[in-house]
Amino acid sequence: MSRILSSLALAAAIVAGQAAAARACPFCSAVSLTFAQEIAQSQAAVIARLVEPPPAGSLSPRAQGPLPKGRFQVVEVLKGEDLVAAAGHAGPDATPIETIMLDDKPVGSMFLLMAVEPPDLVWSSPIRVGERAVDYVRRLAALPEKGPDRLAFFQAYLEDEEESLARDAYDEFAVAPYADVRGLADRMDPARLLGWIENPKVQANRRRLYATMLGTCGTPADADRIGAILEGKGLAAEQAEIRGGLDALIACYVALRGPAALDLVDRLFLERGDRDVPFAETYAAVMALRFLGEESDMVSRERVLESLRVLLDEPKLADLVIADLARWEDWSVVDKLAGIFKDAQADNIFVREPIVNYLRACPLPEAAAALVDLEKIDPEAVRRAATLAGLAGAVAASGTPAGDDDEPADNVATAAAAPETDPTAGAVRVPEVLGDDGAVAPDAEPTAQPPAAKPKPTPRPTAQRPAWKWAVWAMAVLVVAFLARSAMRPGQSCDR
Repeated sequence: MSRILSSLALAAAIVAGQAAAARACPFCSAVSLTFAQEIAQSQAAVIARLVEPPPAGSLSPRAQGPLPKGRFQVVEVLKGEDLVAAAGHAGPDATPIETIMLDDKPVGSMFLLMAVEPPDLVWSSPIRVGERAVDYVRRLAALPEKGPDRLAFFQAYLEDEEESLARDAYDEFAVAPYADVRGLADRMDPARLLGWIENPKVQANRRRLYATMLGTCGTPADADRIGAILEGKGLAAEQAEIRGGLDALIACYVALRGPAALDLVDRLFLERGDRDVPFAETYAAVMALRFLGEESDMVSRERVLESLRVLLDEPKLADLVIADLARWEDWSVVDKLAGIFKDAQADNIFVREPIVNYLRACPLPEAAAALVDLEKIDPEAVRRAATLAGLAGAVAASGTPAGDDDEPADNVATAAAAPETDPTAGAVRVPEVLGDDGAVAPDAEPTAQPPAAKPKPTPRPTAQRPAWKWAVWAMAVLVVAFLARSAMRPGQSCDR
């Protein structure tokens, strides 16, 4: 099962690539919808005061009957003033809003309420907002829809003492385009960011964001501090948590130090030798390298590939980087991969399918010759690789519309449909692989050859499916594959 999951994770790269353009902070994942997103998706939004809490005892876990409801008086309409008035909730004779309430809060508390389905309006569960949060929510409508100026507003609320504001500010950064984060660099405070990074009480997902931000605005002295964290120098037991978000910390260090920093990354996380490097740390380094290879102009692509190729000396880990080598068209390791295929044993047999897909993608004649030889050794691996790649291509083709209706997208499905006379037929050109919740967000470049020309139907508008759905699908597959691989290494920790 683990080898199938590992191969499917490689195939999932095709799907993940379709969503890459929509990715934002490369190592961050939003915790929930932002206030702005929730208000945008609603048809009415109000600030309301609790005037009648749920009946006493109705919030008890043993309470019987319908869900408890509270009653709220509208104080300010943020959106849908006409709808709120038409529903009778505004004006001198306004009727209180009644909606499900599962928290025990005092009368007079202020809440954000949102509604859909006019004219009667179905109201959401109330979101408690303090005085500062009310002012925060009021100001959202006046912000630019995107850009560094929008993020400048939210930057002031990162790690705010009011948790709802700190969470919302983080989520706004997590969904913002990475270019906007970079555009804010000259308005960031490196000392404050470093302080949060070194604070073990800061959540790991937020530390990823702060490391990403520091990588755009930090100094060589900041790089020294991050390097010490990577090496674990001088860290007390209670400070171990600050190495959470290791992928973003590695990327930050290289962004600040430059290409020479990869020597330390190679030594600590990739060159294993006789050392027992936790798999999670190696995986984090790969995630950072993927980001650097796509987003950073501080390190050449060839230098990143040099680091990735280090893992080919560890046959049990080679499948982590094969997709990247194919995507970046590094065809220098055909013989190396063919040897790994031939030498694969039970504990790394899963590496064969990714190798097959690499060889199918490679345009060199020696790759085609190697594939013929390898098929004689393990024809089932070749068959499985084609099946898994076809599955990912079919999903991508069904969910990612091309420019013309019914015209397949440029992905592995297209390659599989190409005639046998096409020398690139069946090639798997692998776009980006997404990692865990801080994974890389580069733009994917389709490289598979289109099928033979055919009459094109009249173009018509096609429904765009949200890219995040494919990112979620790919992430789920990768997480399962990660866990399956981890289960094969009972002696290694995956807590970072």
